[in-house]
Amino acid sequence: MPSKEIERVKKYIENVNIVLNKLGQERHEDEGVKKVIELCKSYCSDAKFYFEKGEYITSLACIAYAEGLLDCLKFLNMVEFEWENEDIKKRQNRVLVAGTFDIIHPGHIWLMKKAKEYGQVIVIVATDNNVNRFKGRKPIIPSSQRLEVVRSIKYVDEAVLGSDDEDILRKVEEIKPNIIILGPDQKFISEEDLKNKLKERGLHDVKVIRINEEYKESPFYKTSQIINEILRRQEEFEKYKNAQNK
Repeated sequence: MPSKEIERVKKYIENVNIVLNKLGQERHEDEGVKKVIELCKSYCSDAKFYFEKGEYITSLACIAYAEGLLDCLKFLNMVEFEWENEDIKKRQNRVLVAGTFDIIHPGHIWLMKKAKEYGQVIVIVATDNNVNRFKGRKPIIPSSQRLEVVRSIKYVDEAVLGSDDEDILRKVEEIKPNIIILGPDQKFISEEDLKNKLKERGLHDVKVIRINEEYKESPFYKTSQIINEILRRQEEFEKYKNAQNK
């Protein structure tokens, strides 16, 4: 494991230990909570043991178990604490990306990778009806297939179909993301307008990030480019066939 990653594991253990020390100083009436905290301490102890032996992957697995159990207690409102480690905070972010994803190309993958830098990536894939409604054309690939392909992208943690009506924010309300990523081509709404619409629905703490940089490192980095290239080649093929028949 690279030295930089080893240092991250060390900080990971230290930050989980900080939370455990804090919780250990508090009184917990629930016996179940006490037992889970003691279990977390055992995992943390194991993580330190394996770290000192140089078995960093095993150490990482142990401390991840401890973090997961503590997060469950927090989610169930059985304990209160805040993580100080930025890596842990980032993993807890729910990062939302939405789009059609009609013909997957490197530009899509690049955007997912960018989103992954902020946390867990959740993708809303637009339904066929909504693509037709907002773009004035039906998608080439049906929604079920587009969803399956998006789910297979390694940077995507979860993918769902959007609402099949004009209320495109309905699904956002259900997901309750911490961050929403807008791509360079998603000019239908500004960051400020989106924030205001979310606040009207009770989502006050959602960060909206516009990725202005555009991926251009491959010949076809937009769906329209791929479609135009297919049409161009089809036209060339038709001319070739006509020439052969003369």
